[in-house]
Amino acid sequence: MKKLTALPSSSPENMAIIKQKKPEKKHLVIGIGLCLLLACLLFLLSQKVTSEKAELTKEGEAIYSPVDGIVFEMLVPKGKNVRKGDALVHFDPGYIRSKVAEIRGYLQLFNDNKHNAGTLKQIFKPLLGNVFADITQEISKLSEVEAVKLKELQEVVREHTKAQVAMRRPNSFIDGKPDPELVKKEQELQQKYNEAEEAFQTASTARATADKKYRDLTNSLGQPNSILYRYLEEEYNKTLVLQKNEYIYAPFNAVAGMHYVNNGSMVKKDEMLMEIHPENAEEWWVLAEFSKGDAKKLKERDICTVITEENEKLTARIFSIEDKQERALVKLYILDPPENLKASQFVTVKSN
Repeated sequence: MKKLTALPSSSPENMAIIKQKKPEKKHLVIGIGLCLLLACLLFLLSQKVTSEKAELTKEGEAIYSPVDGIVFEMLVPKGKNVRKGDALVHFDPGYIRSKVAEIRGYLQLFNDNKHNAGTLKQIFKPLLGNVFADITQEISKLSEVEAVKLKELQEVVREHTKAQVAMRRPNSFIDGKPDPELVKKEQELQQKYNEAEEAFQTASTARATADKKYRDLTNSLGQPNSILYRYLEEEYNKTLVLQKNEYIYAPFNAVAGMHYVNNGSMVKKDEMLMEIHPENAEEWWVLAEFSKGDAKKLKERDICTVITEENEKLTARIFSIEDKQERALVKLYILDPPENLKASQFVTVKSN
């Protein structure tokens, strides 16, 4: 029988065996880690999200602000029936009167000083930033383009000068004739120089034209067709619109819906103020609030479940998702609403 001989620990055979075992353990750890990561991802993907609050109403139409202004009072509480012509929103009359007086004062100052452009510049200095905003921005952009084209031209000039110097060196001639390679390079740089100079001249002319336009505008401030007069006229027309829109009236018979502003809110033109729901509306909609983290798990056209106060489950599809400051506003519409459905501001939306 063959005798077995024990190998010392430093034997190459033992070392080979040890090296074989290490990769197996490493692969096992990596495999376990990947499995855990996959399990976490599957868990996150399978999580359902629930609205923080939601309201179920019939199809609504938004009421927008026709002007910039301050809301004095939202006259109709949510859920109240209104008839066509009823006042919905009252703008602050004090703010309107102050704006009208301000612009009338501007027009009076213009007429009193229209023959003195220097005085007009001093009087309307706070407004001139708005009046000349477009042309000032245009000059700034054209000046930047001109500076870039000048830099490109200067670089080409340096390259072209080097090429011309190189052609005049004694060692640049072959059999008494200039080196063809140097000649070709100089011709290419000459073409490049012509193009760069033309681009710079174009940019410089455009900037100079804008500068002249700015000077002409400032020198003609007192003329009846000046940019300043047109600006004041436009502001005056806005104040007339303010006077005409102290109140916003219901365009049809409806039920008042959600308010998006409060009494005392400063609003911009075309900002949404509230919703109203026509009496003959047939579609049912849900407006729900989600945390921004939950909203990231939703996307448009997703199907969700809406649970009413009576624990009735309705199927809804996401129409839009809009980010607000702290929350996301999700709008859904009900698919196949039952005939006995009632409006409610206490509903729950759950993702499917």
